[in-house]
Amino acid sequence: MLKLEKYQYSRETLKKHIYAENLKDILRTQHLDVTFLVRYILNKKYQLLKEEEEITSELVLFFQPHISKKELKREMEEYTSDNDSVEDFDTISKREG
Repeated sequence: MLKLEKYQYSRETLKKHIYAENLKDILRTQHLDVTFLVRYILNKKYQLLKEEEEITSELVLFFQPHISKKELKREMEEYTSDNDSVEDFDTISKREG
């Protein structure tokens, strides 16, 4: 498990541990770019827990004040694929299990 409260992690490290960490904790503790927010934090594909499913754009803007509402909206509208995403949870869990 990452020490989210203590350290800032790279995009690649966060992607590698996306299923091991709570998305809300990542959102709350890490300085994230808008593409990561849309591709992972707001993406239903990665929201495995009930509390993760409750993550909204408003919550993202609250915890990531460097992101503007306009910027987030534009990225959400332009996002069309998971071209840099990680494998789905079932694939990863079967390989590691």
